[in-house]
Amino acid sequence: MKIISLEAGPLATRFYLIHTDASNYAVLIDAPLDCAEKTMYHLEKHNLELRIILLTHSHWDHFAGAPKLKELTGAAIAVHTLDEYRLLDPMKHSIVPLDFELSPIKPDVYLQEEMDILFADYSCFQVLSTPGHTEGSVCFVEKNKKVIFTGDTLFKNSVGRYDFPGGNYEDLKNSIKNKILTLPDDFTIYPGHGMKTTIADEKKYNPFIRFELD
Repeated sequence: MKIISLEAGPLATRFYLIHTDASNYAVLIDAPLDCAEKTMYHLEKHNLELRIILLTHSHWDHFAGAPKLKELTGAAIAVHTLDEYRLLDPMKHSIVPLDFELSPIKPDVYLQEEMDILFADYSCFQVLSTPGHTEGSVCFVEKNKKVIFTGDTLFKNSVGRYDFPGGNYEDLKNSIKNKILTLPDDFTIYPGHGMKTTIADEKKYNPFIRFELD
């Protein structure tokens, strides 16, 4: 499995283009504003077909580029049911005033706990429901490659905010402690902002995990 880590949008949102040598199918995790140019460059460079855009949650900085990519590639858009409402009326739920318009999105796929997203022979992501940052926040796990994509739930040395509408402190603690941290220490974490890290390093250095989860 090959992971192309990219960054776009005014909030420096991380998004990830993933493919394997087994097929030309590709998956995109999150789609920030103005991500289309970088995504299309890598799709064409590696002769890939984007099949699905997996959203970790429905804050605008993670989905604003999805409509354009769907128009260009025909890729399906997937989100957890509990986060759909922000996609359907994005300007109403943008949290902060924006000087640009967000296009409404009707999801094609609704993500559920433990759903498997197959994207190539012997490669699939398992969906983990990890509410806390939003009601329908999810992470994507590929156990064979020992990777997890955490969106805005867990970052290097930090965690996602829980004071936005739909956020919940207790849910965030539970998601991190009882979902993410149950993975082996050698799993690599690819977050929605910032640099990648590992389960082991977050247990050792993340102040939220060290002091809030005791």
